[in-house]
Amino acid sequence: MVQYTIWRLLIFAVFLLGLLWLGVHEIWALIFAALFSMVTSFFLLARPREEMARQLEEKVARRRAEREQKLAGQRTDEDDEDAEAEGWDQGDR
Repeated sequence: MVQYTIWRLLIFAVFLLGLLWLGVHEIWALIFAALFSMVTSFFLLARPREEMARQLEEKVARRRAEREQKLAGQRTDEDDEDAEAEGWDQGDR
């Protein structure tokens, strides 16, 4: 994920420095460098972007599974407590 971000910034910096070196006004250089780097990154960084998306998807799935396990464990404890409470109420009568 960090590698993808570094590549994106590097591509932007190369375009920005190139445009500034050519004498383009700073604001236009920023705008064009952003546009050119977006298009270039879309094609050149497709594989790293897909890998980053896959890693994020796996991370979200893992967290979701952990949360579901935790909730399932909490439900079991609560169900046991409810059963105990009901048993005591019936035994007291």
